[in-house]
Amino acid sequence: MESVKNIYSEILEVNNPRLENLPLVNGGPWKVCVIVASYLIIVKILGPQFMKGRQPFDLRKYMLLYNCFLIGFNGIGFFIGLWMLEFGRLAIDCTLDLHHFDHIQLTLFTFFGWLYFISKVADFMDTFFFVLRKKANQVTFLHVFHHSVMPLIGYAGMKFHPLPYSGLMPLLNVFVHAVMYSYYALSSAGPEMKKYLFWKKRITQIQMIQFVMTLIHSVNGLINPNCKWPKFLAFCECIHSIIFLILFYSFYRKSYSSEKVKSQ
Repeated sequence: MESVKNIYSEILEVNNPRLENLPLVNGGPWKVCVIVASYLIIVKILGPQFMKGRQPFDLRKYMLLYNCFLIGFNGIGFFIGLWMLEFGRLAIDCTLDLHHFDHIQLTLFTFFGWLYFISKVADFMDTFFFVLRKKANQVTFLHVFHHSVMPLIGYAGMKFHPLPYSGLMPLLNVFVHAVMYSYYALSSAGPEMKKYLFWKKRITQIQMIQFVMTLIHSVNGLINPNCKWPKFLAFCECIHSIIFLILFYSFYRKSYSSEKVKSQ
């Protein structure tokens, strides 16, 4: 019990004072854990029970608005991230610490990190739409696991190292999401857009490239003797990248190998 208390105290004490006034991320991780647990309960238990015996909702208009908003949010976020990280240069130099940045830079890193975290919570709407439309086949383990983990990763990065080296994954992720939500927007715009949706598998390919890049990034954080990035975060990103690379590759083979067989 004593060791558990020590870990709990350490988590609460390691804090960025710039997080104190930001909702959901100030203090310990328990608010984030409650949010993720609530998401899982809704999409796996309450949502399906609510939809039992009901007709699927027609949410295409709402989905189109939602997807267009996230295209803009992630697209703008990507270019702002490029600017803040000097076109990615700062995100691959793990020798930098607090002393290399001024107050304004540190405040911006923290604020945009918080916006990224909030966007991962907003991504829960993807699953809610699936549930309300009775698309149970799309509420896969990969989908739910991915959406559950991302807010926790966003929180951990802000809590323990709200500096540029923690920004590579968010930078890549918002780019991927801008592309992905562009596809979703077209698909929700109506059946006449189907002819423009031939590039779905490219999204999965881009996602796998993202995980390869973050895996290399995390290994550098683990083996570079001059690295100031916490080994805990490096290890977590490494495991995250490996798990999702395997899961997305498995999804890719299952989805597009069978597609190739059908076309023959």
